[in-house]
Formats: sequence, C-alpha cells, structure tokens
Amino acid sequence: MNNTRRGILPTFIWPIALVMATLALLLLAVPEPPRAEAPIPPQLYSSSFQLIATGNRLGTYYPVGNVLSKWINSQLGSEGVFKPIETNGSIDNVRLLTQGKVMLAMSESRIIQENLKENASSPLRLVWPLWNDVVHILRAPDRFEPGEKFPGRLNVFLGQINSSTRRTSLEIIEALDLYRRKTSAEIPIEAVLNSLANGNIGYATIQAGMPNRTVSDAVIFHDCTLVNLGDDEIEKILVKVATSQRVTIPAGFYGERQPEVHTIGLPNMLVANAETSEEAVGLVVENLVRGAAHLKHHHQAIGNIPVDPELALRIMQEVGVPIHPGTLAWLDKNTQTRHAASEPGGNVDE
Repeated sequence: MNNTRRGILPTFIWPIALVMATLALLLLAVPEPPRAEAPIPPQLYSSSFQLIATGNRLGTYYPVGNVLSKWINSQLGSEGVFKPIETNGSIDNVRLLTQGKVMLAMSESRIIQENLKENASSPLRLVWPLWNDVVHILRAPDRFEPGEKFPGRLNVFLGQINSSTRRTSLEIIEALDLYRRKTSAEIPIEAVLNSLANGNIGYATIQAGMPNRTVSDAVIFHDCTLVNLGDDEIEKILVKVATSQRVTIPAGFYGERQPEVHTIGLPNMLVANAETSEEAVGLVVENLVRGAAHLKHHHQAIGNIPVDPELALRIMQEVGVPIHPGTLAWLDKNTQTRHAASEPGGNVDE
C-alpha cells in the first residue's frame, strides 16, 4: 500500500487536489475589479466609450441619455463613442462623475449644489439645463388602498436606495409630518407597476420627467391614481425640498380619467467633470441644442429642454455652480452677449 500515501492523501485524491490548487492560484492571480457603491455597470471598466451616467430604464434619465448618445454618435458617424449607463440616478451620477468614471452625468440641481457646498474644490461643472423631474405619487387601486393619504396602510415604494427619489419621498413625509406606519418596500424598479396593481404595495413615488411610461401604464391599465397635493401641503414641501417648484399635471395627461393633479418638480442639469475637454462639451451642447427639435419626437421630455442660449445661461447662473468652459465658449459663439467667467454668481457683461 506504499502507493496510497503522498503525504496524507490517498492516490485517487491527488488529481482532484491538484486541479483545485491550480484553480485557486489562477483566482488569486486575477486582479479584483474595483469596488464601489452599487450599481457599477460593466461598461465602466472599459475606456472605449464616452460614458453618460443616467438612471434606471423606467425613469427619464436613461431613455433620454440613450436618445442623446445615439444622436451624437450618428452625427459623428460612429456607432459607439457615446454610451449611456444605467445607475440609481442623481446621487450615484455625481459620485461617478467626481471619481472621473464617466464623462457626463444627469443630476438634480440640488445634488450638484450640495456637492459644491461640501467640497469647495468640486470638479462638477454645468453643461446645460434639462427638464424638471415631476414627483408622481401613485396610489394602488381602491380595493387595496381605500382612499388613505400617502403613505397609507400598506408598504410603500419610496425609491431605490441611494436615489434622489427616496430622499424626496422621505422629505415629503417629514414635511407633512406623516407617520410611516409601514416600511419602504425594497423591490426592483421593474417590479413597482405589478406590485401596485396587485396590492403588494399601497403607494409608489416615481420621480421622473413627463410623460413617464410606468405612471401612464399604472393609471390607464391598472386603475391606479395620482395623489393630488393641497396648497398647504405643497407650501410645506417647498420649504423642505430644496430647489422644488410647484407643478401641475394637466387633466387627461395620463389617460382621460386622470383629473388635474398638483405636485412638485425638481430641475435637472447635464454636468461634466472640470477636466472634460472644452471641445467635447461644446460638441455635446451643439448636438443637444441643434437636435432638440428632432429628438423630442423620440422622447417628449426633450421638448422641455431650453434651447434658447440666453434662457439656458440664466437658468445655469441661478444654480450657482460653475459653468463648464466648453459651454461658455459655445454660448459666446452663439449669442450676442459676452458672458462672465464660470464662477458661481458670475455676472453677464453687457
């Protein structure tokens, strides 16, 4: 039996042990990918794209980012220079941009402002104003959530973790001194519609540009309703939620049975890193502004993007965050006004 021992293992075990040891060495030799807060799409590990950080596929950021990317690529005669990536939205996007992992990002104005307040040397620079996100508060059908005010008796979907939607939802609850009797449902964004329709959740907050497909489907096909906020409620929310504005969703916008709904909206911006070249930013602005009339047919939210240079400049100056030199150079070429430097509070030279 002298052939049954090599150390302490029987002969038939050795081939298996050698294979396992080899695999272990190979795994140790493969460098671990960089870790960061979720989600970090695989595209981030490639430098072959100019990445635009957007949001989830059921919101507005991602589909608009996709339309914009395809448009710019078509103008460049390339299929894959600009590419949108799916994220949790504004908070994720600002983080990715400050880390230099993306070229452009979409974000709420308030998230950009806060980043600058927390870090005076923040590399964030405004590229162009976008549309206002509208806070849609959806209520499940009456048979599941019988007429109670948000957040109701069932679990609620307040938005994804690390998303601006969740933050807004919590701020609304705090502003209105509402008691959260149920916890936030931690479900994928793709499951929100069915969860509402089946009564698994009572309410869901969808913060997105108008129109939004999830909201439309919920109201038209699943008997969900939109919460109408009263004047006093909106006043309290405006104080609590920075940069928020009154918004009215017209009657019939989401189906003929939908009445007029009063809620709030939050302005969005396209932002870049200060190190992004002037040429690249100018290219994006040129294609966004010149192509807006065509692109709005692919997504209605694009129709709400200001294309007048003077108006766009005023909106960006009100945000109080530096404007990217590439945008300023484009504005200088396309307006009669001489623009001030990109520092916050900069004045326009007459």
